[in-house]
Amino acid sequence: MIRVKALYGFFLRRQLSLGRVGLFGGLGAIALVAAVAINQAAAESEQIPSSVRFTFVFGLSLMVPVVSLVLSASSLGELVDDETLVYLWHRPSPRWMMAFAAWAASFSIALPFTLIPLAVAGAVASSADGDVIVGIITAVTLAALAYSALFVLAGLIFRRALIWGLMYLFIWELFVSKAGVGAARLSIGNYPASLLAEVTSVRLPRADRGLTASVVVPIVVAVVALALTSWRLDRAQVS
Repeated sequence: MIRVKALYGFFLRRQLSLGRVGLFGGLGAIALVAAVAINQAAAESEQIPSSVRFTFVFGLSLMVPVVSLVLSASSLGELVDDETLVYLWHRPSPRWMMAFAAWAASFSIALPFTLIPLAVAGAVASSADGDVIVGIITAVTLAALAYSALFVLAGLIFRRALIWGLMYLFIWELFVSKAGVGAARLSIGNYPASLLAEVTSVRLPRADRGLTASVVVPIVVAVVALALTSWRLDRAQVS
């Protein structure tokens, strides 16, 4: 545990910067301003209450994956790009500890910066509806869990992982996955969205996965991504 804490602290210090705090704070401010506007307008469609729709479109489709990408892709990716991974790689620590610490640092920053403003925004926009708040908390947590682990792996594998990650998010997650049922099943964001729809009893586009799958799949994605990251680190040729 001492080694894990040391590695966790190392990654945490590298990822906390004024620029990122400003970016994430700005996204959170947008969520809160939009929530106030929704609450004042009391705008609801027949099938999708505006507070839930806003969380689905802005929170789960944009804010959570982008924040997770910015943090996670850089955790190991920056070390690869500036060729300093060798110093960490030669430490007498199991590779799974390095992978876990990189993910834990990314997740522990991404979660509060997304969950707090989205939960508050949901509470304001829905006039503190309990189902909406619970749905947002669980959906955002699962989304950040899966995206953080996936993008830690991407940062280790791909050069310029941030660009590749943005392409994946905007092409696959935002467009292709909305085109059909088969593509939706391969979308990470579809499962937290399905959980949000299930808890709030609100129909969302393509968000029709079962409750069990909505919870289990993001966890499985995170575990598999961390296992692959550890495997990649264990077999990497670092010089």
